[in-house]
Formats: sequence, structure tokens, C-alpha cells
Amino acid sequence: MRAAFRTLGCKVNQVETEALLGFLKALEPEVVPLEAGGAELVVINTCAVTTTAEADARKEIRRARRLNPGAFIVVTGCYAELSGEALKELGADAVVPNARKGELAKVILEHFGLPSDPITTPPNEFWGAGERGLLNSRVRAFLKVQDGCQAGCAYCIIPRLRGKERHRNHKEALAEAEALLRMGIREIVLTGVRLGSYQGHPRGLAGLVEDLYHLGAKVRLSSIEPEDTGEDLLKVIARYAPEVRPHLHLSLQTGSDRLLRLMGRRYDKAYYRALVERAYALIPGFALTTDVIAGLPTETEEEHRETLAFLEELRPSRVHAFTYTPRPKTRAASMPQVPVEVRKRRTKELIALAQRLAEERIQPKLGREVEVLVERVQGGVALGHTPDYYEARLWGPARPGATVLARVEGVEGYTLLGMVVGVKEEAPLALPVL
Repeated sequence: MRAAFRTLGCKVNQVETEALLGFLKALEPEVVPLEAGGAELVVINTCAVTTTAEADARKEIRRARRLNPGAFIVVTGCYAELSGEALKELGADAVVPNARKGELAKVILEHFGLPSDPITTPPNEFWGAGERGLLNSRVRAFLKVQDGCQAGCAYCIIPRLRGKERHRNHKEALAEAEALLRMGIREIVLTGVRLGSYQGHPRGLAGLVEDLYHLGAKVRLSSIEPEDTGEDLLKVIARYAPEVRPHLHLSLQTGSDRLLRLMGRRYDKAYYRALVERAYALIPGFALTTDVIAGLPTETEEEHRETLAFLEELRPSRVHAFTYTPRPKTRAASMPQVPVEVRKRRTKELIALAQRLAEERIQPKLGREVEVLVERVQGGVALGHTPDYYEARLWGPARPGATVLARVEGVEGYTLLGMVVGVKEEAPLALPVL
């Protein structure tokens, strides 16, 4: 069966789509690009964090129907939770909201006349690729250990769409990680809607990361909130780097203390600065990435300049800049709004600064040796990431799953270009998935 999958938004959505593939093995799917046409099944996992994300979801549904007119189109994710019936009018045959995401495989299999049973229905909401296997060869896999958020930031609709915080028991998470490692997975990316709040281990996220390291996994953390990043976690990363990746994505949102309070964020600039300084001091090769929102309600020009100046001070290796868009039924939507044209101009200024900072951070790597986990090889070029989360394109002998040493000979945007000069760890032989 030709099947196409489109995942929008966060890494939590990515892990759920990846896991779904394993539960659909009975269909013997041939995964094809949505653009190729002729798919019999299309699954679109949507996001609703911004109005732009909603527009992208609507566009993908219309496009899927146009390019795959005979397909069974299933839409799930946060936008499905928000606007279920409207999505059917756009071309969806079935809409499965987040609250019923565990039934995705059942809905699809029953449509195609195949039986659904406990094997095709996840036992709980923390279902992942380790439970039913991966359809395609992988080097990196996502492991979802937390869902939901109760922080209640003034601009954010996610608590309404994802619900209260839930935490996966660490024994279940470690069992899935072991299964992934047996498949040949080398790097496990921990994900959650509010990952840092994880409470499924007696020592929280730090304890889970340490246990994963002792299983033999390389561990990377997805986005984490500053107030959830404690000393214990920093020390675990420092102790086991680079296998525990020395990179944190700490959401900033704004460099104005007044706006941080108004938006319901739970830290101020002094806290954020001290956290980043501590991370740089403790963790060898530490890299910071972050995100900011331009034009939050009531933001003044001076506060925008505060954000630019704070980023200059922090010097992250990458900044994701977003334009604020009001979300219905959030506190921020009823606040005085910054004119749209001003928001867009401020976004452009943030993006320009982000590009300059990225260039300044990447240039010192020229001529140096870096470590790269090779994720795939295409046309003789090895593609992967460094521990501090730079993309790398390498020439020379390399196999997926190997950790190689490479000499950086050039940069292209955010990507390192180099030559393989040695092998730190050979690629493992993956055990067969039964």
C-alpha cells in the first residue's frame, strides 16, 4: 500500500508519526512523498501553535486531496483537536484529535478491512517506535516521556489542546529505549510538550538521562523551559558529554522583564543569564539555541531593542524568531496589540541578528576536527549532526550509525562541510526487528 505522511510542528508530533508506522505493519506500507500522488493512505499530523501553523495544516489537507484524490486522508494533532469538523470540509475523511491519538492505527486498519487488536492499539498515550519497530532504517529516534502543559503562558493555546501534564514511568521509557537500541538506534531524542517538568523518575529528567546513558544511548534533549533546567540536569550533561549531547534549546521568548511577567513566563532575564552562564561553565562544548517572539502584545520599541541586546549578550548558535499572532481564548488575545507591520519588521530584525550570530558562532569551527554521528549517506555524501547540533555534510568513507571525526573545510548557512578523517565508533549491526 502506498502511504504518505506529513508531520507539522513539534517533535512530539514527529515521535507519534514515527511510532504510527510501526503499528501499521499489517498494511505493508510503501512510504511515498505526498507530492508523488497515487497514495492510498495519507496521514497529516497537524500543529496549532500559531495561526500560521493552522494555515499550513489547511494547505496540506487541500494539497493532499488534490494530489491523491483516491486516498483515505486522516488528520490528527492539535489542529484536529481545535477544528475537527472544519477539516472534513477541506477534504479529510477521518479526524482523530489528540485525545484519541492512540486509536490512529485502529481507525486506519479498520477502514482497509484489517483487524485491529491489542497489538495494533497502543496500551497508553506514551506509545513509541520501540514498541512495534521501525519500518525504515534509522540512526536517531524520538522517545516521548511527557505530554501536556499547565504553565498557562498568556499567549499560548497548547494547554487547551494537550491537556494536563502527564509523565511516562521511567521503567517503561527505559524498556522502549532498550528496544530502540537493539534495532540499531544510536541517538535517542527525549521529547515532551514540557519536557523539563518530567516526573516519571525519582530524580526527574536528570535521572532518566543518566539511566539512558548507562544503557549505551547517546541522548539529546528537545526544547526545555529555563525554569525546569536545574543544576542536577546540567551536571549530568557535563559528566557524560558528548554522549549526552551538550546542547540545550532554552525558550526565551522576549528579553523584556516586563513582558516576561505579563506573558506569564516563570523566569526573568537575570535567571536566564545565570542559567546560560552556568551551562557554559560546566558543560564542555556547550551550545545554546533559543526562540523569541516578535511583537508580543504591548511590546514597545525599547523592549524590542532589549531583546536584540540580550541575544547579542547570550550569543546563541541559533535563534528561531516568530511573529506573534493572537490565539483565540488566550489572555494575550485581549491585550492591546502591536500593529502587524511593526511585528513583521521586528521579526525581520531578529532574523537578521540571528543569522549574524550564527555565522559568528560557526566560523571558528573552520579547520577544526568535529565529531559527527552519521545519520544517512546519499550520493557518497555523509549527513549527520555534531554533538552541539550543527548539521554536517561530509565527504569520505562513512556508514550510517558510525561516529566519525571530520575536518571542517567550509560552511554553508548553518551546515558544516568537511572531510572524514577518522572513525570514533563503528556503525552497529542492528538486530532484526521481529
